[in-house]
Amino acid sequence: MIIPTLNEAENLGSTLHRLNQTAPEDSYEVIVADGGSTDATRDIARRYGARIVSGSRGRARQMNAGARVARGEYLYFLHADTLPPPDWLEHLRQRPAVPCCFRLRFEGQEKLPWLRLYAYFTRFDIDAFRFGDQSLGVSRTDFVAVGGFSDWRLLEDNGMVRKLRSHRGFRVLDAHVTTSPRKYLRHGFVRTQLVYVLLYALHRLGTGQDKLARIYARLLD
Repeated sequence: MIIPTLNEAENLGSTLHRLNQTAPEDSYEVIVADGGSTDATRDIARRYGARIVSGSRGRARQMNAGARVARGEYLYFLHADTLPPPDWLEHLRQRPAVPCCFRLRFEGQEKLPWLRLYAYFTRFDIDAFRFGDQSLGVSRTDFVAVGGFSDWRLLEDNGMVRKLRSHRGFRVLDAHVTTSPRKYLRHGFVRTQLVYVLLYALHRLGTGQDKLARIYARLLD
């Protein structure tokens, strides 16, 4: 399991605790690929026995760095603020013939109908709904075959799914991960979702990563 981090002390402990609660510690390895955290992220990772890989900032670079040192033949990428389903290891041990992700739900979405609606749509196998919060399971063979994550500042997870789909196909598993809605709570659902739609549309139209990053920083950072 590879978890990219940058100042995730507030969330990482809960995620690592969930992993320890739901699967034997000797049945998987956890690699925290850190991009230069200045808070207690690394201390928390060490406390839970995770292996820490330090590298240059950028989620795509960090995940590629984690994949390079992972010992297993199956890679699972998970965000630090996302909790896998209780039976996550059982799902991944089945190792579907194609790369896969889980459906999505947001923490506290019962009181947030717009988030609940967005989470519902993640069950459909449509690229426009495929992002890193849903996690990603992939064999090392397929990961290497598509060249790993593209060195993008944004949408690297969506790009990876599209590469994998073209290479071997893709599958959305029935269970769901639970992720933090912090960005939506900070900026509001409508604003945040419109920005994401804009970025995705511009990306598919060929807009470069530097310009996308500037738009994101101006509107959401």
